[in-house]
Amino acid sequence: MPEKRAKKSAKRPVRRALQSRSRATVDAIVKATARILAERGWTALNTNAIAARAGVSIGSVYEYFPNKQSILNVIIDRHLAAGEAKLAEATSILSSGKDADDIVEAVVSGFIQLHQDDPRLHRALSTEVPISPAQRRRIEALRSKIVIAVTSALSEYVDGAELKATLLVETADALAHRWFVDKVGLPVSASTMAGETSTMLKSYVSAGRSD
Repeated sequence: MPEKRAKKSAKRPVRRALQSRSRATVDAIVKATARILAERGWTALNTNAIAARAGVSIGSVYEYFPNKQSILNVIIDRHLAAGEAKLAEATSILSSGKDADDIVEAVVSGFIQLHQDDPRLHRALSTEVPISPAQRRRIEALRSKIVIAVTSALSEYVDGAELKATLLVETADALAHRWFVDKVGLPVSASTMAGETSTMLKSYVSAGRSD
């Protein structure tokens, strides 16, 4: 009996090391998938390419993921989690007593930062990959929370805050996406883009400024 207990105890550190290795393998697979998506698109993505890029065997890929869609789901969840974290940060900024112009600048800057972060992957996720109904609901919920936060921040300064917040969010999002993700805008810097967009949207928001 003591001998058996000793053997069991000796195995525990090995098991923990394997768990750490498993996390590293999963992370390598997810990162490899994201890079292939960004560089070559959804149609070029397959488990053989993922395994080669991650530096693991095809068996290791299937040990953790049944198919490429399941890896994609992890990437989308991480992408949405990053957006939700940015929302929490932006909500804190918006509620810190800034005036309407500062609110516009914060919204524009937030969307530009979001779209500048790995725009090629953003393009693939927004235009090429299959999105589940649950993920689409999460995306819409995130957008609604942004509008609610901006509405609350603007309500002290303008009339019709909800409509203005909606158009402010939709316009800032669309322009940032067009310039940095779709790459159909002029080749301007992020600071220039932020300044021009903010100037335009400040004029719109100030037209409904409360006295």
